[in-house]
Amino acid sequence: MSILKIEKLNTYYGKSHILQGVNFDLNKTGCLALLGRNGAGKSTTLRSIVNLTKPVSGKIIFNNIDLEGLSTYEIAEIGLTMVPENRGMFSSLSVLESLNIINNNNKTWNIDRVLEAFPQLKTKLNNNSISLSGGEQQMLAIGKALMTNPKLILLDEPTQGLAPNIVKELISILKNILKEKISLLIVEQNVNMALEIANQISILGKGVTKWNGSKVDFKRNISHHKEWIGI
Repeated sequence: MSILKIEKLNTYYGKSHILQGVNFDLNKTGCLALLGRNGAGKSTTLRSIVNLTKPVSGKIIFNNIDLEGLSTYEIAEIGLTMVPENRGMFSSLSVLESLNIINNNNKTWNIDRVLEAFPQLKTKLNNNSISLSGGEQQMLAIGKALMTNPKLILLDEPTQGLAPNIVKELISILKNILKEKISLLIVEQNVNMALEIANQISILGKGVTKWNGSKVDFKRNISHHKEWIGI
């Protein structure tokens, strides 16, 4: 059963036709890695799903709900949230203030549970959020996403700019999130990282879905990897 179904998604920037009929399904409690070369339309796909960039046509069905006409805020309220590529830090807020913005006394994910999941943040609560390291900023961004009590988290380039040891730590964090029955949709240039977590793969090329399938089948199609994603 799918938690997210994308059908014939078309999105423009001005007159430029960026997404040209994107299609994929993400299974419940699974992780799908959206892969492709730079400029393939991966980030635009995520932005279109949460209506940060409004699609022109196509269907986005999340947890059996058609998202057409819903605002980004309304989409977050029903359990679909996004961690953007820039991690969404507020330069004027401390770590604690950043978490308090989201805090709605949610019994599943509150500040105490987020700090339990990310103990590195406990000693940085009064630090300005943009003074954190890249890895700590990513932890804070994911913590904020968890506090919306999501069923699905979209992550745009979560390992960008992170050292290899921090990437390993992030992989462990995301695997733990999957154990909480939260689904993940990841846009990622680090293919090895994506394959550590994802059980489904979708390949985009110039705004068109080139291939959908399991991680196992993706590995079997190694002869196409250079064509699809440049490796």
